[in-house]
Amino acid sequence: MHAWLAACYGLVGGGVLVAMLPALARAVVGRGTETSVIPARRASRAEAASMTLEQLMDCLPAATLALNETRQPCVISPEAHRQFKDCVGSIIRHPAFQNRLDHVLADLSDSPAPGEAVVVLDIPQYRVVRAWMRKATVPSALVPEGYRKPGFSPTTPTTLIFVALHDETEAVVAERQHTDFVAFASHELRTPLAALLGFIETLQGPAADDPAAQKEFLDIMAVQARRMQRLLDSLLYLSRVQMQEHLRPTDVVAVGALFDHVRAEAAGLMAGKNVRLEVTPGAEPGLSVAGDEVQLQQVLMNLIENALKYGLADRGRRQGQPLCITLSCEPPPPDGCWPGEPGVLLNVTDTGPGIPARHLSRLTERFYRVARTAASVQGSGLGLAIVQHVVTRHGGRFVVESAVGKGTTCRIWLPVVRGLS
Repeated sequence: MHAWLAACYGLVGGGVLVAMLPALARAVVGRGTETSVIPARRASRAEAASMTLEQLMDCLPAATLALNETRQPCVISPEAHRQFKDCVGSIIRHPAFQNRLDHVLADLSDSPAPGEAVVVLDIPQYRVVRAWMRKATVPSALVPEGYRKPGFSPTTPTTLIFVALHDETEAVVAERQHTDFVAFASHELRTPLAALLGFIETLQGPAADDPAAQKEFLDIMAVQARRMQRLLDSLLYLSRVQMQEHLRPTDVVAVGALFDHVRAEAAGLMAGKNVRLEVTPGAEPGLSVAGDEVQLQQVLMNLIENALKYGLADRGRRQGQPLCITLSCEPPPPDGCWPGEPGVLLNVTDTGPGIPARHLSRLTERFYRVARTAASVQGSGLGLAIVQHVVTRHGGRFVVESAVGKGTTCRIWLPVVRGLS
């Protein structure tokens, strides 16, 4: 699908532009003849002619460029500026682009073949851009001033390479995520399923008359079955959240009431464990956000469960001290890290083992788990992916801050309801 859309962009951006060049050339030649009769107006008419190509490219819906023979961009369309901003130079300098450009420039036939290149950028962010190139000969008057050859004459032919750009990043990333999702989901389900099949075969054979072994194996099978059930529940919930991600919630949720519900639900999880939960709802009792209360409660519970699960697995470091989990609310600091509109930070902080910095940027990926803790703590790797999608649906921002040995803080920025806070 994305290849078809990209082809349409190429046809619109390159084909239409090059097809109109003969008409532009005739117009420029006519203007050049007329200006030879009136020398006083030659400069102004040549300037007007040089703007024609820019005006034409301004009207194209695709991101387009015009390069001269020295590979300098003569004209960059507004759509190219909007889509690629500071990446245009990186695209042009990319080896894949330059290699295809060499072939296009080397084609000296009357009907040069178009070129196509796929550019993959890693800096400043990952992007995949498909570029179509087509060479055309046009009057020099079409070339903006400063990019013309020495000895400029309005009718002197010059070569331009017209480029149409299409951003395929979203389609490539979606395809990769789909592939990874199927692979990871299959792997996560295969492990408990293989365990169940193995124990069933044992119960049907060697342990058929061994009540003690049957009880032991049935207990293990129940654990594996619950693991599969949790994974499927998480997958279904993630699917529902993604389907609703474009629908912003409109209900008003009081932060104080939300914290009360979370405190009551978390109490059951912490009963009998060496854990202390502190809830500080903030100084503003009427603070409210626009949101889905059930989803926000699920998000905070996911973060608390993670803190509890991984914190209790690190008992040796605490030497008998209780694990402390804090749920707090505060205004965002004016440090430029958060949106400028009025908002509030909901924080879940723990005194657990912390997370190495290299993992922080990938925590919200589906099925991603920190290698050191994955073996000791069973988890689906979907909890923070769900948190990210829910926060995105609420128009918020989710950030994880952590240091090894010092604990972790999960921050959720949400816009406040104006007039009620």
